[in-house]
Amino acid sequence: MMYRVLPTAVAALLFALPLQAQQPFSSSVPSDAKDAALAGNQETPREIQRAQHYRLALDEFLVLIPFRLEDDIQADIDESREDEARAKEKKRDAEELERLARDQIDAQKAEIDAIKARLKVAKNEDREADVAVLESDQKLAEGAKKLLEKRREMRRKEIDGWDTVAKLAEATRKAAEFELELAAARDQLRTRGPQQTGEGLRRLEARVNEFEKRTLEAQKDRAELRAKVAQTERDVVNSRLELLKTRSKIESGG
Repeated sequence: MMYRVLPTAVAALLFALPLQAQQPFSSSVPSDAKDAALAGNQETPREIQRAQHYRLALDEFLVLIPFRLEDDIQADIDESREDEARAKEKKRDAEELERLARDQIDAQKAEIDAIKARLKVAKNEDREADVAVLESDQKLAEGAKKLLEKRREMRRKEIDGWDTVAKLAEATRKAAEFELELAAARDQLRTRGPQQTGEGLRRLEARVNEFEKRTLEAQKDRAELRAKVAQTERDVVNSRLELLKTRSKIESGG
């Protein structure tokens, strides 16, 4: 029976509630609204309506962004700054290693060219023993070059990965900053809302609506970046596996 009654009650609440009342607040009805409800014959129909307005607005089914302590939100902001700084440092390290791999590839190319030149001379002079040695050296040098190219490719994947992690940290901070503004707007509406009428109340409610929208949009961006981070992590792992396969093949003489 309970499972059949609950959706009906929620639907009735949603349709009966004025649009402006569909706002998340703190966890209690404002004290002046409570006092008006307890005042017996002194309460007016408008005060009764306002008290009901806040009771409905506090309903958990209408809270799109859960309530959190401002200290917890600020902790997320501080942590995201640390995560971003760490990701940028890791990206710089990967960039340095990528440049090193590039320089090693250039040096390896020069070595291969030198071996080819010596091999050409050895063939022209019919020095078969030298030709065999130089052909073996060329094969090893080209294998080393291929390994370095795989390593450079891996470093590029790591650079992209850390760049995406930094962007995720930035998006996390942005979402938390909007959430902090939302918490302040909610608190302002909770404390000042009962005393406001007309345009003043609408401004407070509009402020809550705006920061709720911005927070949700920022959270969406954060979720999309989380998916990208997962993809770049897979790319890095796949690149390392390819490097491992290439190294094993070269070591086995393939």
